[in-house]
Order: sequence, then C-alpha cells, then structure tokens
Amino acid sequence: MPSSLGRIETVPLGDRTVAAIRAAIIKGELPGGTALSDRELSESLGVSRTPVREALHRLKEAGLVEPRGRTGWAVTHFTEKDVREIFQLRVVLEPVGLEELERTADPMRVRALSRFFEDYAHPIDPGQYRDYFEEDQRFHKAIVACSGNSRLQHFYDVIEAHINRGRYFLSGAAAGRVEDTLDEHLAIARAIGEGDFARARSELLLHLRTGEDLMIKQLRQLS
Repeated sequence: MPSSLGRIETVPLGDRTVAAIRAAIIKGELPGGTALSDRELSESLGVSRTPVREALHRLKEAGLVEPRGRTGWAVTHFTEKDVREIFQLRVVLEPVGLEELERTADPMRVRALSRFFEDYAHPIDPGQYRDYFEEDQRFHKAIVACSGNSRLQHFYDVIEAHINRGRYFLSGAAAGRVEDTLDEHLAIARAIGEGDFARARSELLLHLRTGEDLMIKQLRQLS
C-alpha cells in the first residue's frame, strides 16, 4: 500500500477541546477575568458539555482558569507576579541548555540552532506572526532540550502556556517588540553558530530580561 495511506492519528475530543480553549486564552481572545460558561463554550466549539468541563479542570491545573462561584469559571489574570515568576524560572532553566551544548559541542545541534529565524527579515509581516511565534517557541525549547535533562524539559513544558501567553501579550501591546525580538534571537543564534557560548548566554539573558521589563511596564500602563 502507498505510504501516504498509513494510519491516521486521532486526537481525543477532550484534548482538542483543551487545545482550543488554551489557544484562545494564550492569544488574548479570552482575556484575564473573562467569565466562562461550559454551556456557552460547548455551543461555540460544537461539542457536548462533558469535554468542556474536563478541559476546564485540566486548564485549572495549568493555572489558566479558576473556579468562580459554585459552578462558574473565569480566565486567570496575567499579573506582574506571574511575569516575574515566569522569567525567574526561564533565566534559570534556559542557560543550562547552552552550558551543556558548550560542553558537548554537538555539531548538529549547534548548526540547527544557528539556522533558526533564517526565513525572517525586517519588517515581519503581521501575517507571519503566528509562524514567527511558533519559531520563537521552538527555538527556546530547542535550547532547553540541549540540557539532556528530561525533568528540566518537562518542567519547562509545564510553564510553556504561560510563556506563550506573555509572547502574545507583549506583541500586541508594545509596538515594535516583534521586530526587536527578531534581532535578539538572531544575536543568540549567531553566537551559538560561532561557538561563542559566553556571548550566547549573555544575549539570551538580555533577551529574557528585556522581555520581562517590557511586560511589567505594559501591565502597569494598563492597570
């Protein structure tokens, strides 16, 4: 049989429901404080209320929604405390990958990381934002994966939804931030490709601290 007629992977309805609501929260389509009704969500998504209720409980564990009253739910707010905690974790976790990459000098990983963002140039078309954010996400996850530490990678996966929420929040709130991050990412990738891991760590930490400062500044302006 042709290889294109292999098994089709099925995704459970509950997982698809979680993914749809999570994406709406991350992208700011459901802002912090938005009241959520399992009935309204089930109607919007075209599914029964059972997978919606399951999804809300799973998203509660991820810190994206919280109970409101006896039967209601609400999207959690994205606060200054959240930003500080997320970046506190990132500045600890992400450099570990670069340290291990420097130790192993794995040429395939060095080459792969150095080639990230090659398909992007200024100005980034708004139509490319979604793809760019996905590239951003893959880049940082690839750095963390260089650690070879499965527990560290799992912990990074746990906070990933909050990291992505911050990416979308800042891109929509701070003019020019997406363009700036491209330069910052390219500086990190270039340093890795040149084998200058001290500079790569410095550029990575500068990128993270700049993002943290701008998010906090924007949150204060909106409050």
